[in-house]
Amino acid sequence: MLKKITTQDGSCSFYDSVIKETYHSKNGALTESLHVYISKGLDYWINLNQKLELCKVFEMGFGTGLNAVLTKRFSEVNKKIISYSSIEKFPLSFDQIKTVSLKDLSPNENKILNSLWNEIHEISPFFKIHKIHDDFFNIINKDFYDVIFYDPFAYHAQPYMWSEKALKISTNLLKKNGVWVSYCAKGEVRRILERLGLCVERISGPPGKREMLRAIKN
Repeated sequence: MLKKITTQDGSCSFYDSVIKETYHSKNGALTESLHVYISKGLDYWINLNQKLELCKVFEMGFGTGLNAVLTKRFSEVNKKIISYSSIEKFPLSFDQIKTVSLKDLSPNENKILNSLWNEIHEISPFFKIHKIHDDFFNIINKDFYDVIFYDPFAYHAQPYMWSEKALKISTNLLKKNGVWVSYCAKGEVRRILERLGLCVERISGPPGKREMLRAIKN
């Protein structure tokens, strides 16, 4: 059962009463996504790879589509071509997403949220999206990405998504020098990533969270 909540920065999210977890931080859904995925993930990679024309992003957990919308906005502001793929086993309906989405969505941002799954959609000259309706554990490596947004529910709600098996799938999708980023700062997750050969750092987290993890594939 999903319940709409308003987070501290005024943006909205859902609370799932079955797993007893929110889709985003109560301290600010928009603030969290901008800090963790856009600033510390995407923008970090862009600054390291300014000569590359294309950035390929993979998101684990489409959820409400907030990260995808913010990435599209980043691509247009920075004139950077981004190919965005996102996987979701249990997609929310467009009507559900609309109840918590940002209030200033443009028509093509609405298209991100209501476009058909398992098809590639050209949203703007700088952004295209492939929403994958499938189980993350079914992924077969056919493509590799510059940035991974690892955004499942928290460890206590979905511990299997933070297992070595799951984390290995996600890091196998990374290109060399690719960036893996998540709101999570759990020590066991950091140690698994290090065992998988990534260079892991704890960096400042979003409001309400002291730290988060960012990892680079060498």
